[in-house]
Amino acid sequence: MLDEARLEKQLPIGRFGRPLHVFESIGSTNDLAAELAAHGAPEGTTVVAGEQTAGRGRHGQSWDTPAGAGLAISLILRPPADRLRGLGLIGALAVVEALGSYELEAAVKWPNDVLLGGKKVCGVLAEAGWSGEQLEQVVLGIGINLHDSSASGRTMYEFPATSIESALGHPADPTDLVVELLHGLEAWYQRWLEGAAHPDWEHYLAYRLESVAISGDRPEIRGRVLGLTAEGALRLEAESGESIDIAGGGARLRPVESGLA
Repeated sequence: MLDEARLEKQLPIGRFGRPLHVFESIGSTNDLAAELAAHGAPEGTTVVAGEQTAGRGRHGQSWDTPAGAGLAISLILRPPADRLRGLGLIGALAVVEALGSYELEAAVKWPNDVLLGGKKVCGVLAEAGWSGEQLEQVVLGIGINLHDSSASGRTMYEFPATSIESALGHPADPTDLVVELLHGLEAWYQRWLEGAAHPDWEHYLAYRLESVAISGDRPEIRGRVLGLTAEGALRLEAESGESIDIAGGGARLRPVESGLA
């Protein structure tokens, strides 16, 4: 369980963690964060829950967090509209580095998931709120599988799920994990605002120089992953030999067994 008193003592971290809203159970941390943002809550406002009953992931898929088995975190960000691309990657990178503090080698599955041992341990959802053409806020939601019961029977677009407990062999303290996550997020978010996150974020990219298939809101494209652009797009060497950049949007990535000739 989250230790709210201990968490309060260690926050804020940079711009994150104040105001802090902690719940044992909630419908959706993203929904509450969006509501708070609409009423003027500042950047850095953080909503944390140990159970989420109406959460969601990309493509409208549900992402519920069973009681005591996972961690749901949502943060209010107010970045410039021209720096919006790649924000989901920043959340995933912060998770990767937080897991590194447990000596776990995680990787970012573009555009915004985190893998442990080739299995999904975390999903990130960035939801922008607009007033006409004016960007009002972004709610960055992060869902992490802490314990085995959170990942049991869950498969995400051909990716089996896993948990931190499964990788470590014992539970991780959720309060410590939130603190580590916010430390990483503060550093990556600042670098991202300054346009300095690239190329370091490529170091954590899953399937680099491997063959993948990209589908979703486009005809399937197969090719070899070359890296990421400064805006967070995936750079792919298509089977034709052409180099193309693919924005996140509704894209889905999966590895393919056969490589390029």
